[in-house]
Order: sequence, then structure tokens, then C-alpha cells
Amino acid sequence: MAISPVAWTAEAQGSVVRVAVKPIEPFVIKQGGELGGFSIDLWNTLAQSLKLETAWVEVATVDAQLQAVKNGQADAAIAAITITQERDRLVDFTHPYFDSGLRILVRAEGDSHMHAMVDAFPWSTIGMLLGAFLGVMFVAANILWIVERRTNEPFRKGYLKGVGEGLWGVALIVATGEHGDRDASRAVKRLVVFLMWLLGVVLIAQLTATISSTQTVARMNATIHGPNDLAGKRVASVHGTAAAAYLGEQGLKYLDVASAEAGCDLVLAGEVQALVFDAPTVEYLAAKRGKGLLQVVGPIFAAQKYGIAVRDGSPLRKRINDALLRMYEDGRYEALYAKWFSQG
Repeated sequence: MAISPVAWTAEAQGSVVRVAVKPIEPFVIKQGGELGGFSIDLWNTLAQSLKLETAWVEVATVDAQLQAVKNGQADAAIAAITITQERDRLVDFTHPYFDSGLRILVRAEGDSHMHAMVDAFPWSTIGMLLGAFLGVMFVAANILWIVERRTNEPFRKGYLKGVGEGLWGVALIVATGEHGDRDASRAVKRLVVFLMWLLGVVLIAQLTATISSTQTVARMNATIHGPNDLAGKRVASVHGTAAAAYLGEQGLKYLDVASAEAGCDLVLAGEVQALVFDAPTVEYLAAKRGKGLLQVVGPIFAAQKYGIAVRDGSPLRKRINDALLRMYEDGRYEALYAKWFSQG
């Protein structure tokens, strides 16, 4: 039976296998036109064991990888492809070759705290309160000038100088609760001084309470220690990934970004508070791109396993599985893992 171009696979051609990949650090890293990374090294080791040549097919998303395999445009796909029930309906998967899960990337604690405090500061409210305070001070200064201009020499030097003295007098009243002579017998003056002091205390208390409550809320909102803290936060993730599926299942809104690297940049810029993505990728980004400004918080959650996707019924699946098991047994997998994920 003739084989159509779409169905032209490694089984038909022989030793050349077309492998769909997408850049995702540290599994597939493209530098200067060359591909590297943990998944690339793993495949090259498998291909050498199976005596296969590789033709890379680069695509932009995991969905595109799976579609390429399903439609016969690629014989296999590898990167950081999470094995899910939905994806298993489209393609077959080999044995898992990497245990993963989701983690959360945020700005480093000290930096994120200061950024959140400044970002959340109620500048407009504080401006309105200060404006009201200055307005009240000006009105009170005029009242004090009217009360004092006949009996207090400094207030007799014209309106502008008199109001200036009034402003200073009001400031002293608010700060100390007193103005001038304590033995003043005039009830009007004492009443004016008391009301000015009381009004000043109320305005200062309101200003202090507004700043304090805002900063308390900002500290609470800025704190992300795990998945339970994501509600109400500005979160980024990549549509079509296990991370995005998890956020959707939890009813959490997120900003869709093109890649984990793009999400990392948004966290660095303070445009989002967190990136939710595959644990090894966010750990790698925090170490390699964070420059001390990023940290990974909380435990791994929503456990995942990565596998190599092949066409349904493809004989490549058994061959890859056999070669992968041999890698586990002879120590080559452990050595490869240490190369990319060792803390040393």
C-alpha cells in the first residue's frame, strides 16, 4: 500500500526520525542555531543507542508538537511534555523520563515587599487627605488671625504676615494642644484653640490609619508562599500547559504569556506577582536569569511526569522504552540528570 507524504514516518523511511521540539529551558535550549538541553541530550543518547538519525522539527508550542506527531509531520516529540489523559487521546507516550510538578516564581522577598508597598501606596487618597489638611490649616489660620489681631502684636502686621503667624500658631496647637498664654481668660480663644487641636488630631489620625491599613493589606496581598496564596494575585502562565490547566481548575485567573521566559520577565518587571509553571523550568529561570531578584516559593504541587510523544501504534514507542530502561540501569540517565540539575 502506498504511503502518503503525511504518513511518511520513521518506520517507512528507515533510520531518520523527525522529532518535534520547542524551546523551553533547561530541556530544550536554542543557542546560535544549535539545540541543547536535558531533553535534547536524552534524545541524542537514545538515538545513538537505537542507531537512529535525527531531523529536528522546531515548533512554538506543546500543542503544535502533539499535532505534528498526530498528523504525521513528525515521528516523535520531546521537550517538557506533561503526560495527561487528554493528550494521551491524541498520541502515545513512552515511559516517563522526568518527574516534575508545578512551582511558583516570585520576586525575591525583600525586593517584592518593597515593590508591593510602593505599588499599593494610596497616593491619591493621601493626596486628598493632605489637601484637606492644608485647607483646614489655612481656614484655621484665618480664624486665629481674626481672634488674635487686636490683642497679639505679631498678628497686627497685615493680612499675609498675620495669616503666616496663624499657620505657625495652628501647627503649634495641633502639635502641643496649646497656643500662647495659658492664663488667657477669653472663653472664645480657649474654645478656638481646643477645636483646632481636636480637628488636627482627627485629621492626623485619619492619615495615619489610612497609611497603616493600606500597608497592612499590601503586606498580606504581596505574600505568596504556595498555591493557596494565589487567589486575588496577578499571576502569569502559559496557555495550553499543565500549569494553565491547574489554574483553570482552581478558578484562578491568569495572564496568558507566550513562554515561561516571558512570564519571568513580567515578574522581574513587577507587572505580575507570580509565574506558575513547571518546577524545573522556574527553578532554572530563578537560578540563571533571576540575578538574585527572583525566588521559587512553596513546595512542588500538581505532580507531573514528562514523556516522549509518538504516533498511536508506533513501533518507536517500544524501542524507545527499551533504550530508556537501559539508560536507567547502566547509570547514563543519572549522569545526564546530574549534568543539568546538580546543585554543585
